[in-house]
Amino acid sequence: MKSRGAVVVLLMMAAVSAQAQLVNTSFETQGAQSDVAEGWSRWGDWMNRESVWTPVKDGVCIIGYHHWQIEKGDNSGLYQDTKVEPGKNYTFSIYANADKAADSKNAETVELRIEATVDGVQATVASKTYNLSDIAAGSDWSKLQVSGVAPNDKMRVLVVINPSKEGPRGGAVKLDVAELTAGQ
Repeated sequence: MKSRGAVVVLLMMAAVSAQAQLVNTSFETQGAQSDVAEGWSRWGDWMNRESVWTPVKDGVCIIGYHHWQIEKGDNSGLYQDTKVEPGKNYTFSIYANADKAADSKNAETVELRIEATVDGVQATVASKTYNLSDIAAGSDWSKLQVSGVAPNDKMRVLVVINPSKEGPRGGAVKLDVAELTAGQ
């Protein structure tokens, strides 16, 4: 018979191992440059770690998409790779806040995506797209999320922001508190 303390420790260890771990989930730790969050990779223009923008969901830093600076029609985004347990359902979530641009258009959409490499090819496991009109503004935050089953032991979580197709472009999108949790 195991002691009560040993059972609690085993339960805690099982809970930790059942959860995939993203790093730097609130973007507090700076990467190689001050506008890059450690543990996260990015592509496209103007997807930066910001330490003085408001509102902030947690801590003092966020990821800020500078839509008013975007000149091309290409998307921008950030991603992180993580180890997971094959066959488990995972939910990737992040909080978002969008400026309501008065005389211009903010970004079109924010897409959350889960990917995995299958047979040597990067494949989409799950994807969900949110219109900017559905994302909170002011000091409020919207929790965006997508769920999918891991086909193998590695997954990539992505946030993809698509700029408005027409100008003038304005506003910004703010992201904070990313999480990847395992379900049943």
